[in-house]
Amino acid sequence: MKRKTDFVHPDGATPIDDLTGLIPANIKTRRQLFIAEARNISKPLTRYMAASPSQRRAPFTLDWAYKLHGEMFGEVWEWAGTRRTTELNFGVPAYQIDHDLKNLFDDLIAWHEHESFPLIEQSVRLHHRAVWIHPFRNGNGRWARLLANIWLKRWRHAPVKWPEQTIEDESRIRNEYIAAVKAADRGDYTPLLALHERYL
Repeated sequence: MKRKTDFVHPDGATPIDDLTGLIPANIKTRRQLFIAEARNISKPLTRYMAASPSQRRAPFTLDWAYKLHGEMFGEVWEWAGTRRTTELNFGVPAYQIDHDLKNLFDDLIAWHEHESFPLIEQSVRLHHRAVWIHPFRNGNGRWARLLANIWLKRWRHAPVKWPEQTIEDESRIRNEYIAAVKAADRGDYTPLLALHERYL
């Protein structure tokens, strides 16, 4: 049975209209949910950002990508780390998620091996395509941003310090971020690249 919410969602956010699978029993508002998720995310953030992760720790494979989402949200949502099975108004069809994610990681390795793009642009394209695929019921943006930062850290590049709370709430920065992601949807990565460089 679904646990419906009346949360107000900022433009472009994945609607959280069902709290089924929510682990903490005391969460009543979207703000409380964000705080609980932020506490959970702090652990993998430390794990992957404290030092450059090895290929073994961050292999950029399908299984690892799902595991990362589970590390980020597993204390808050029972379904964390599990790809969605329902269709959304955005994101690829559910049956296509595994295929598209694997292709993304194959492309990522090829970009790096052939130096197709500078490292920062590799992370921008990784970030955008991970959001575009939208594998999970919630947390896709934060997962994609951490995924891109882990790629930077793996190659000893400074990570992007996103103002996460500002991006998650209605704000000028969020509007700019959403506009940059939509520009990347159309093949123009310049605004999203500029945002990455601003917060390096």
